Amino acid sequence: MIISLRCENFKCFRDTGTLELAPITLLVGENNSGKSSILQSLHLPALTIQSEDPGVCLILLHPDYDYGAFKDIVFQHDEKELITLSYGTMVDIINPEGKLVKIESTLRLTYGYMPIRREIYLNQFVIEGSEGEKLSIFVDKYSGSNKLILRKYEDESVYLSRFIERKGFFFRPNIDPFNFYNRLENKFGEKKAKEIFINMAGFFQFFERLPLSFRKIQLLGPLRVPPHRTYLYSGEIAGRLGPKGEMALPNYAALLKLRRKEDEKKVENIKKALYRLGFIKNINVKKIGTRHYEIWTEHKDSSLEANLADTGFGASQVIPVIVSLYTSPSGSTLLYEQPEIHLHPAGQAELGSVFAQACSQDKRIIIETHSENLILRIQTEVAKGNLKSEAVKIYYIKPRSSGHQVIPIPLDEKGRFKAEWPKGFFEEAYQESLKLSRARRA
Repeated sequence: MIISLRCENFKCFRDTGTLELAPITLLVGENNSGKSSILQSLHLPALTIQSEDPGVCLILLHPDYDYGAFKDIVFQHDEKELITLSYGTMVDIINPEGKLVKIESTLRLTYGYMPIRREIYLNQFVIEGSEGEKLSIFVDKYSGSNKLILRKYEDESVYLSRFIERKGFFFRPNIDPFNFYNRLENKFGEKKAKEIFINMAGFFQFFERLPLSFRKIQLLGPLRVPPHRTYLYSGEIAGRLGPKGEMALPNYAALLKLRRKEDEKKVENIKKALYRLGFIKNINVKKIGTRHYEIWTEHKDSSLEANLADTGFGASQVIPVIVSLYTSPSGSTLLYEQPEIHLHPAGQAELGSVFAQACSQDKRIIIETHSENLILRIQTEVAKGNLKSEAVKIYYIKPRSSGHQVIPIPLDEKGRFKAEWPKGFFEEAYQESLKLSRARRA
């Protein structure tokens, strides 16, 4: 699981500093301040690792996304600069005693650009622990050869470099463990071979398991697909809802159709969340023929039924958010851009309670939002004791010419801000009230 993030020379940030990612992380600030850039720093490696092309170390162009070229993602568009993206991770590793333990490490990736080749290259791959760098891999930008440096075994590292190969921005062993140990023993003797093998076995597990954390990153964009009047039933449950939530309703229909015990719990949670938002009592599937179906809703107050296409745009925009919350697997990192869009103020506030109820230590929910109502409800959930203050991180992004600044705004156990908001945020309602009062007096 990804538990922290740091961006250096990425887009509008010279250096974000280390941003801890809590079960609920809120990104707030003015338009064009850099909130989406923080989400993109997580999404780009996710896109890359999901690719089957082992030669590409960073994918910027995708059928659903266009992040431009290297000059579009490097700070001040300076192609001579290196971009560094660091990810704090929690990975399960089997230790030498055979026990499954959680290891907290930081993965640091450094990228550069070759203008003659017009190619992005991976400059350095580093795994850090609390004591500093544990393993570094330098990649020659011209030949692509790897130079591995293992801490405490620097002299033996040149030999170890031959036993790894790059795939995307990650590495994997190119030899089976038995042959690897035999070759170490022949080269360095039994004692040192055991020491090196134990160290490298941990890193080989890291290479195998950490990519799963990136595969479980899902981004839901600020505009979801409009509702259709009919849908084609395939019976499959997609692993991803898509950038516009296009697979949310097909997945929901499949959950209803399969009726497995674990699916029934997911459906129940989705229905309860939609009811809490205040406009849907029930949402069901009506079969049409052998291959098509419709999504029908029942109004919370009037109990009137209608096709989702006639329900209003707000329902179709929030359903993908709710479906992803309750169907994503453990270890997921869920990225939401303006999940409150097209919801009325009360619905925005209730969405905050839905996030508070759905969050857990096994997931990371990262929300870019402009909704004060959503933030206030998160504070209320903390004050009521339904959500621990340490389970919430709030970051305010402030534009600066030297690089946009990320300012943490922590909460205390009563949901109060422990630091002052930067000027201009959480002031709009007060300022508008003053203007209205002056206008009336005038």
